[in-house]
Amino acid sequence: MANATFQFNNCSEIVDLDHPDNSNNDQLPLDVLQAKINCQIDAFNLRILPFTTLVQGLLYYGTTVIVCVGLFFNAVSFVVLTRKRMRKSSVNMFLTALTISDSLSLTMNFMIGVIRAQNFSANQSFMDNQSLCKLHGVFVVVFNLLSVWTIVSFTIARFLIVKYPHKANNFTEKRTLIIIASVWLAVIMFSCHKIFITGFEGDSVFGYKGCQTDRARVPDIGKFYVAFNTWLPSLLILTLNVFIIRMIRKQNSRRQAMLGSKNPTTTSLDVKATKLLLTVSFTYLVLRSPLGIIQTLELFLYQVVHAAPITSPLYVFNCTMKIKLKWIRAFFFFFYQLNFAVNFFLNAFTSSGTMFQRTLWDLMGGKAKKSRDTPCAVQVPVTVASNTCRI
Repeated sequence: MANATFQFNNCSEIVDLDHPDNSNNDQLPLDVLQAKINCQIDAFNLRILPFTTLVQGLLYYGTTVIVCVGLFFNAVSFVVLTRKRMRKSSVNMFLTALTISDSLSLTMNFMIGVIRAQNFSANQSFMDNQSLCKLHGVFVVVFNLLSVWTIVSFTIARFLIVKYPHKANNFTEKRTLIIIASVWLAVIMFSCHKIFITGFEGDSVFGYKGCQTDRARVPDIGKFYVAFNTWLPSLLILTLNVFIIRMIRKQNSRRQAMLGSKNPTTTSLDVKATKLLLTVSFTYLVLRSPLGIIQTLELFLYQVVHAAPITSPLYVFNCTMKIKLKWIRAFFFFFYQLNFAVNFFLNAFTSSGTMFQRTLWDLMGGKAKKSRDTPCAVQVPVTVASNTCRI
């Protein structure tokens, strides 16, 4: 603290930190200007210190809790979803793939990020080994993309089933497995470009020092990552889910007219599967969208900061805004991590996860309740049964 006091005593001779005036920056010698800017940035960092301390605590300790809890419940979800009666559902195959990708992301991305930030020797091991550093760069991209594009493929599959109910039987377990494997293979092949290209690893939210490698540096590639990892999948998920909701409402109106019931499909397994998709999808959108907005603002401000000369009155404002956005991004990133640990709770504690709940109850030694989800046993037209019996 004494050093900080001495520093700011010197700064008071250069700039009024309470009411800084940067209008005459172009008239100052370069060394004085740099000292003046550094003083204002240091003062800003001191003002936001309580917030940055909170964010660091969340990322270091909160992330550890999320990883441990998430891995445990993801393991439970995997055991439940791979039971014999659960494997027959294409929906559960997508959920199993999502559970695996989420667990890998929790381990290889978030936990390693915490370790590298908290353990200097561990991070030094990455910095001294280019191959290890490049491999981690691939992991950071591939596991995030696997999770989001698994949700996208799940959404597209449900959209097609709802759109073309008579062709729902085409989505067999084998074809679903082929779809998931194809998406994963495409994501892995795409992510391998990180072996040769870098762009933003030096600005980790966990605060560890980035690696210096011989990869080609492409700063503008961050724009592509934000679009491909956030806005493109989010737009697809949101748009398709809106169409799914509209189509289900129209189909329910037709079924109501055919069956003469006010609510003939409330116990349908097909509707429950779609509700589960909507729950997973909108959970992702709620947790991801704030982070995507901040990342987009950062990319825009990055261009502004680099375009503005150091003598510009707005230079300090742009720099401090960049720092503020970085910490806000880190704050929302903490909550985004929850997306990789909540799928168990979405299955176990929502009305759309009835089969999951019964299977979990059986594994815990409970006595299963008699299922009421038997729409195929009801004498209904084939056009209705072909859709409601398919999950």
